[in-house]
Amino acid sequence: MKFTTPKTAATLLLSALFSASAWADDANNNISQMKNIDLCVNYSTLESEADKKAYFDELNKRGQLSYKDLERLEKREVGTSSTICGMYMALGKPLAEQSRQIRPMTFKAVHVYPDMYYVSQSGMIVDVLERKEGVMPPSLSVDTPKVQPSPMHEHNMIKPAQ
Repeated sequence: MKFTTPKTAATLLLSALFSASAWADDANNNISQMKNIDLCVNYSTLESEADKKAYFDELNKRGQLSYKDLERLEKREVGTSSTICGMYMALGKPLAEQSRQIRPMTFKAVHVYPDMYYVSQSGMIVDVLERKEGVMPPSLSVDTPKVQPSPMHEHNMIKPAQ
């Protein structure tokens, strides 16, 4: 390729730099507009290390990962104190999930993977169970705890004068 003037070469070089920079900015803006759950699930399917780093940095910036996720993600491990996001990043989408509200603003879920059950509560993994044939998955129902009677029981009440 023959350039007639140095000005033409400089113009071509600058336009190439600006277009590459604009493409990178557009990709980062796209990631910054995505929902947390989409970033977590899509991470497990990424091939490029640059894409993985961009997703990881965005999720970490949003505060979606625990210190345990940071330790385990490279080895694709999940355990107690991992976040649901870390689980999705390491293992992808589960085969099935079922959740239930156990208290106001408190949700418990069972995530089914081929070899394991992961139980989460309010976004954190609280139990990890091996999946065995003939064994039922963990229950989502919570037994009501026994409570002592109120201290204002009948014998403590002031009786009206007769």
